[in-house]
Amino acid sequence: MRKAIVIMFAVMVMAAAAMAQTDPMLGSHNVGQEGCGSCHAPHNVLPGKGAYLWAGSIPAGTYNTYLTSTGQGGNGALNAGAMTAGLTNATQALVNLPMTHTVLCLSCHDTAFNTGMAASIPGSTTKTSNFNIGTGGDLSGDHPVDVKYPQADPMYFGVTVGSDGRVSFTDASFAYGHPARLFGSGSDAYIECSSCHNPHAQTAAVVSKGATKYAVATTHFLRGQYRANNETATGAAAMPGPAATTATYRVDNANFCMSCHAFPSSGFTGTVH
Repeated sequence: MRKAIVIMFAVMVMAAAAMAQTDPMLGSHNVGQEGCGSCHAPHNVLPGKGAYLWAGSIPAGTYNTYLTSTGQGGNGALNAGAMTAGLTNATQALVNLPMTHTVLCLSCHDTAFNTGMAASIPGSTTKTSNFNIGTGGDLSGDHPVDVKYPQADPMYFGVTVGSDGRVSFTDASFAYGHPARLFGSGSDAYIECSSCHNPHAQTAAVVSKGATKYAVATTHFLRGQYRANNETATGAAAMPGPAATTATYRVDNANFCMSCHAFPSSGFTGTVH
């Protein structure tokens, strides 16, 4: 009996290990087969309330970011070092500290500038590959991050910022919903890395359109109906709008962007080349 229990336990351990290696949700964020431990550690946390049990150090320098048409961003615009003070003094969860949702990403995705978590995890590919997004403190060629969402611009969908820092889109008519997540501070909404990316889900997303929620096949940890150009998309998305076929799946990619960029608000139905 004891031998059977030992064998059963060994099988369960091996099965759990196999699941960790093939986790369809964590995907490449299952670094070194560490699972949640790739990013989180229950006994080694950053200071402050709601600090996500972050397992590693965070960047301490400044980043050059994309300069928007309204003059936001630019040289030294993202002061990652200021996040430590923000964490220490935080009285609410970090949803009220927008830059967190970019700086924590950079603790792995800029190991040239920051010798943080990824540098110490066996098997990490962020150190020398194209996952090294920060490139030594330069984000000027990437989508704007840690900038205010242009709430008053008619080319963007309207949003409201709650007293708890949560941001919601006021428009529910857009056929593909609003999968992006904005982060509030005061009366302003901010765009961060996690506005488009959900670090916990590589292959699936839940998109809300009004009170209705749709399961969406996605890629690259994106929050909405986006797929790689070489991916067959037939039947991949249970969404309203154009059918997800191999001939039209790039339309989904365009509408993911247009869930923030309002024009044309009726949705994109053409072909993207």
